[in-house]
Amino acid sequence: MLPLLLISTVPAFTLLLVAPATKPCAKLARELGLLALLLATELLRHATAAGSRFLGRDRGARTTMPAPPPPSWPKPPAAALAAVTAGEAAEVTTTPAAADAAALPLLDLPELALDRVLEELSPASLAAMACVCAALRGRCSADALWERHLRAKWGRVLGAAARKEWEAELGARAARACAPRPARRRGWADSLACAWPFSWIAGRWLNKGDFSAAVAAEPAPATVNAPVTAPPADTVAAWYRALECGEFWFPAQVYNREDGHVGFVLSCYDAHLRYDRRTDTFTARYPPHGRKPAKEEDGVQWSRLRSPPVGTPAHDLHASDCLEALRPGDHFEIQWRKNKDFPYGWWYGVVGHQASWNAHEHLCRCHEDDTIVLEFQHYAPGSRWRQTTVSRKDHRETGDETDGFYGGIRKLQTKDEISTWRRFWPADVLN
Repeated sequence: MLPLLLISTVPAFTLLLVAPATKPCAKLARELGLLALLLATELLRHATAAGSRFLGRDRGARTTMPAPPPPSWPKPPAAALAAVTAGEAAEVTTTPAAADAAALPLLDLPELALDRVLEELSPASLAAMACVCAALRGRCSADALWERHLRAKWGRVLGAAARKEWEAELGARAARACAPRPARRRGWADSLACAWPFSWIAGRWLNKGDFSAAVAAEPAPATVNAPVTAPPADTVAAWYRALECGEFWFPAQVYNREDGHVGFVLSCYDAHLRYDRRTDTFTARYPPHGRKPAKEEDGVQWSRLRSPPVGTPAHDLHASDCLEALRPGDHFEIQWRKNKDFPYGWWYGVVGHQASWNAHEHLCRCHEDDTIVLEFQHYAPGSRWRQTTVSRKDHRETGDETDGFYGGIRKLQTKDEISTWRRFWPADVLN
């Protein structure tokens, strides 16, 4: 039967080779030839499997020696498992009490004890532990665990705007995943394969495109027993991974934009940043200035970053709510831009005295005046950038195309904010 079926495929292959050049006939001939090849392969596979079963029964009838049982491997101690997944060396004591404690499997620990163990793991170790089994994968992807690591490493530079953009990114990914795919026109052989009783033919024929894509997208396994799988997209672990791998540009602010550029000393500008694990630095992409394209800066250090203290976008005027409370000596930061096509940056300064009270600071009543003197003391006295004034009661954007435009003001409330600004104080007074 099998030789006859194999011989019957010869006409189909002959038709495939000598098919006329007309498109309908050529397509039909190719489909018939391929179907015959699939049929022959399927029959050979089933015949080989049947022969193997027959030979197995024959060998089983001739021998009565039982097969040796599979080796029984001891379960790894909890301490050893944690040490291996964390990539750290651990010394195991040899006392009987310690041996009994170490023999307890990790998953048999009480819930609180297991959670406490996982809390002590570093992000890399936690990700490795998630590859051990399905039960640990769920526990090691818990938001509570990853929120701690997120705050510890990224909390100083991530703000509400970054979280909002990440949620928008998740929504865009979900929309792309749910978008309908263009329908593929099915041929005559596709329809025949759907009705064919052998699942091997139908599965590989109809799903060859999807199967190839799935194989290409499957990550390489980290261990023999557990493949590395990315955490679910809507978890904090996925956000941490996207930040760590530089897959997500997040909004933050950069002190002294274009480090070394004298025109940006003691300023802080909005940017989108991407992390580079190899150098432990960031690439900053600043919004375009007027008609100029967006500018990028590489090698931005952690010390030059902060999360935006207010939610005001870079092109919007910040509503000042501290004008009545400002007194001489108070530290502040104020929006400034070169012209109205540019985004605002934040600039550091100190509230000064009115000219009439400079000689009598101990009798100062500047806080009762409607005019507030703003000083930028890193500029030399007499410089046009040294000082400006704003109205305490009715301050909006003020300035011109020559000296730029001053916008909203926020008072610095903590010593940490002030000391951060003072770290960037220039070595020489600017003119």
